[in-house]
Amino acid sequence: MTAPTVPTPTGSARPARPALVRFPAAAGARVQLVCFAHAGAGAAPFAGWPGLLPEWTAVSAVRLPGRESRLREQPLGSLDAVADAAAREIAALPGPVVLFGHCFGAVAAYRTAQLLETGGRSEVRRLIVAAAPAPDATVGGTTHLLDGPGLFADLIRYGAVQDTPAARSLFALAEPAIRADFQALETWTVPEPAARPLAAPVLELRGADDRVLDPDGPGWSGWTTGGHRRESVPGPHHLLGHATGSLLTAIARQLAADLVPAPADRPRPPATAAPSPGGIR
Repeated sequence: MTAPTVPTPTGSARPARPALVRFPAAAGARVQLVCFAHAGAGAAPFAGWPGLLPEWTAVSAVRLPGRESRLREQPLGSLDAVADAAAREIAALPGPVVLFGHCFGAVAAYRTAQLLETGGRSEVRRLIVAAAPAPDATVGGTTHLLDGPGLFADLIRYGAVQDTPAARSLFALAEPAIRADFQALETWTVPEPAARPLAAPVLELRGADDRVLDPDGPGWSGWTTGGHRRESVPGPHHLLGHATGSLLTAIARQLAADLVPAPADRPRPPATAAPSPGGIR
């Protein structure tokens, strides 16, 4: 038996909560790093990042409806709706912006970057994607139509959850948001080839032990005119768990290269232990 798709809301009786969670940052931050999590997750996986990245980085995360403090809100189920909600708030941030997305979040971040660029936001400095195929690779998929056990089994395969009673209980709460995020990935209308590339450069990160993505796939090279680079980091497909330290090292290195910080700036040392990934474990 297949599950029903998630309806895209057309209105709400109450104002939606903000999508952007802004973590405390040092005064004079020189770049805004905005993070998009994997399917079903929100801001929690990134809560520890401000203390593990250079002090000149202000970290924010996107919390979509249907998860965390927005659990009672209807999930969106539309990639354009996700990107529009995020772009409206990101556009108000000061200074250069770098978008980071993991799995589902990578495609959501790409679409958000498109909206920001077409809306005149010239300071989208870079898109960093992790554990994600090219944005059109999942279109037409049927993961969002799987029944509950089938969807949970896919999450296990991706490494996003472990098959434990606690994880199954959390999945029961998060399932509508997870399903909506996969629906957004699998049903969005991909732009014509000429309209696909971002002006911002793209850094594509993959786990060295990734068994989900095709190592010979084209990746994201055709989705930017600003330069593309693929880098392998130690870890599996799902990089927001024990591999977070390696992921943060790669992100911090790229941020520093893009901004060329003055010698007086002292990046904090890389994480020696991964912060809690949040969500289902």
